[in-house]
Amino acid sequence: MPWKAPIDAFVKLVTKNGFSYQATFSGEDRHSASILDIKDGLLQVHGDDVRVRATFADRSATTVVEHRYVGGKGWVRFATFLPWQRLPMTPADTMAAFAAVGSAEDVRYVETVKSDGKTLFRVLFPAAIVSPALIPYINLSDEQVRKGTLTILIDGSGRPLRGTADINATGRVSGQLQEIVIELTVTFAKVGQAVTISAP
Repeated sequence: MPWKAPIDAFVKLVTKNGFSYQATFSGEDRHSASILDIKDGLLQVHGDDVRVRATFADRSATTVVEHRYVGGKGWVRFATFLPWQRLPMTPADTMAAFAAVGSAEDVRYVETVKSDGKTLFRVLFPAAIVSPALIPYINLSDEQVRKGTLTILIDGSGRPLRGTADINATGRVSGQLQEIVIELTVTFAKVGQAVTISAP
């Protein structure tokens, strides 16, 4: 099983104490009320601390939303000119990409891929790097993630490279329960390099 060693190396890397990385992402959020483009997404993680920033855009408005999770406390700001609000969270709710990876049993091998002469391995695991709680609609409430999956390519040393995120959720729009689907393309960078995240 040539994929076993890369997966073991990946798990060892992402579960290392104080592991830091950065990722960029883009995609869209769909629910029956509307479709929002998600642009200029940035995910930064240092250990348990997380920062997520993204631009949500539709035909009428563009809003930059930012989330931080530092020291076990969460915050969200729905526009740069608005104050920060506390976002009730538990460690299980974190938007870090690898928060649900604790062992090789949490990672599923999908396929081996050849890219630019290199052998890469596609794997998937639970993750929700953008929560529906970040969607900037004042009439949206009771957001719940039903299932989140991150499918990425890793190299032979276990280093995460790029992939896709799929988040299936629900929420109430003006009281009406709706399905929410967030689909993203994700590219990892600065893997293992220092990232500083502070509370607002």
